[in-house]
Amino acid sequence: TQLLVELTGARWTGHSDVKADFPETPLIRLRPERAQQVVGIPIEADEQRNRLHRLGFEVEQDWSVRTPYWRARDVRREIDLVEEVGRFRLEEVPPTLPLRREMFGRPTHEQRLRRTVADVLVGSGFFEAYTYSLQADDPHPEALVLEEPLSELQRVLRTTLLFGLVGAARNNVNAGNEGVALFEIAHVYLPSGGSLPEERWRLGGIAQGDFFFAKGAVEQVFSALKLEPRFDRAPHPFLLSPASASVQGGWVATLDPRLVEGEWAAFELDLAELFAQVPERVLYEDVITYPPIRQDLAFSVPEEVSAGDLAAAALEAAGPELGDNAVRCGCGQAEGDDCRGAETPLRGRIALLSSGV
Repeated sequence: TQLLVELTGARWTGHSDVKADFPETPLIRLRPERAQQVVGIPIEADEQRNRLHRLGFEVEQDWSVRTPYWRARDVRREIDLVEEVGRFRLEEVPPTLPLRREMFGRPTHEQRLRRTVADVLVGSGFFEAYTYSLQADDPHPEALVLEEPLSELQRVLRTTLLFGLVGAARNNVNAGNEGVALFEIAHVYLPSGGSLPEERWRLGGIAQGDFFFAKGAVEQVFSALKLEPRFDRAPHPFLLSPASASVQGGWVATLDPRLVEGEWAAFELDLAELFAQVPERVLYEDVITYPPIRQDLAFSVPEEVSAGDLAAAALEAAGPELGDNAVRCGCGQAEGDDCRGAETPLRGRIALLSSGV
C-alpha cells in the first residue's frame, strides 16, 4: 500500500478486514485395535494417542478425536486417523502379497490374434514402435482437431498410422541406422459424425526397401492368420505413390521419396476387418504319400490383367487339388525391369509364368 502511495500518487482512505470463521472440525471415533489391524504391526494405544496429540489432534478418553482446523478437509474418517498413526512406522510394515484365490483375466480372441501378428512381424525383422495418437496434420478432411492443442505438432487425432511411422523412420535415419523396419499396432480415430470418434485397431508398417519387401511382410501376416491375400493394382488412398496395391483390409505402397530419404515402402491393415475373416478352426490335412506334380504354364496377357486375377483363375480351374500357386514374371529379366515387350511381338502385353503344385 505504501508503494502505491509513493510511486503512483494514490491516496490512503482507510482499511477493513474481511474474514470468516474457521470451518467446523469433524469429531471422529478411533478404535486403537482397528489401527493395529490395518497397519499390520502392533502399535500401543498410548503411542497412538501421543502421535495424534503431537500432530495437533484432541483425543478424549473415549477415543473421540477432534481434527485441528488446518486438517479439517483431509482428515474426516477413521481410516484417515489410522494413516496418521501408521505413517511413522511404515518402515516396519512387512511386505506381503494379496491372497489370490481364482485365476482369471485370459486374453480375448482379438488380443491373441494381435499378439500373433506382432510375433510374426518381429520374426520377420521388424521392431515395434509406439507413436503419438495426436499428429500435426492428417489426410482425412474431417479428422478431429483439438480446439486448444498443447502443440501445433499434436493437434489432430490420427486416422492413419503412416505419418507417425514416417516420423519414427526419419529419426532412425538421422541417427544413422540402416535397414530400418518398424511396425505399430494401435488405434486410429475415424470421424463418426458424433462427438466421439470411432476407434479402430490398425496394423501399420514401414521398411527401408522396395515394394516387395513390404508386400512380403503382409503375406507373412496373412499366412499367420490362415488367410489368402489378394493384391490388386490400385492408387494409394491419400498419397502419391510410385507403386501401390490394395489388399483385404488395407494397402501396400512404395513411399514418395519426399516423405523420407531413400527407398521406403509401407503398409496399413484394418485388424478388425482381417480378424472377421480368420477361420474359427484350422482343419488338418493329411500329407500325401505321393510326390507332388509341378507344372509351369506360360501366359501372355494384356497389361491390365493382374497377377492376382491369373492366380484366382488357376485356383478356380484346378480346385482344391492345387496345393500351391505362384505367378511371376516369365520374361527372364531382373525383378523390377520393364518387361512389357516394347520391342517384341508382346508389345502392350505381359509375359507371366504360373507354377502350380
